[in-house]
Amino acid sequence: MRSLRLAAAMLALALVAAACSDDENGEGEPVDEVTTTTGSAAPTTTQPRVTTPTPAPPETTTTTVVELVPTTSTTSAPDAAVSIGPPPPPSNVRCQAGAAENELLVAFDAPPSPADISKIRVYVSVDGGPMITNGEFSIGEIDSSGDRWAAPARRLPANVPLRLTATSFNQLGQESGWYIVEGRYTGPGAPCAALPPPTATAGFGEGEGEQGT
Repeated sequence: MRSLRLAAAMLALALVAAACSDDENGEGEPVDEVTTTTGSAAPTTTQPRVTTPTPAPPETTTTTVVELVPTTSTTSAPDAAVSIGPPPPPSNVRCQAGAAENELLVAFDAPPSPADISKIRVYVSVDGGPMITNGEFSIGEIDSSGDRWAAPARRLPANVPLRLTATSFNQLGQESGWYIVEGRYTGPGAPCAALPPPTATAGFGEGEGEQGT
């Protein structure tokens, strides 16, 4: 039994030795060739993308058509405050004594709308002559503090028949008509020698032109 084991071991050794000898002489079965590839990977550089520019859409021009509507010009009626006409003539005219030498006062009732009056003009006729402008005064230059206003007539000759009157102007420069009063200058501070009532209305005063009754 022991010899059988020994024989088997020797047989195995012989088979191993034979196998090794075949390998050394190249007579054994060919061994598959193992090839190792060590090449580098394909380049990963990305080529630039060629893009074709997309043309911008053409600009759309919008034309706005404006219809011209003819404008009708309308003329409004004039303002009533502008076209009120000349103020009424000073009323209840009287000749009064003046304070200065060769001076008399032409007194009259205050106008119904004092704020509408811009100035007062005094006219004098000497001894039947034409009515001549004797003076022109703003409202602040005459006695206009009460219900009666008074404007001076100056450089009057003494003891000569006089005809005196006053007109008023509104803010538009329109002059009123007048009432005439007669009197005489007799001395400083002396009243008119005669105080007749007003005579006729004598139209409208126009600058320094003549006015008759």
